[in-house]
Amino acid sequence: MDGLKVRIRAVLDAAQPVTVECCMTDFDGQTHLFRGPVTLFSSESSPLIPGDGIIRCTVRQETAQYAEISTALPDGIESTMGVNSFRVHRSDLTDNA
Repeated sequence: MDGLKVRIRAVLDAAQPVTVECCMTDFDGQTHLFRGPVTLFSSESSPLIPGDGIIRCTVRQETAQYAEISTALPDGIESTMGVNSFRVHRSDLTDNA
């Protein structure tokens, strides 16, 4: 499964399940925020915050410079702006999701 590297930057709600906010900057330089249970972004039960996370995603197309991805599958994740399709640097992808 492919994954998009994100930065877990804040705890929004410490009640179970812990809700966090993550961010990533796309290929065009726009920053996107994601919010949800920490389990969507990390396999660790108590990751370091701020720290690294991953959003599972589907790669639709790749070029030498960027990849077009969707975070709709498999977990239905959208940014706080309701967006789930992004152009990202290929270096921001991992196959260890």
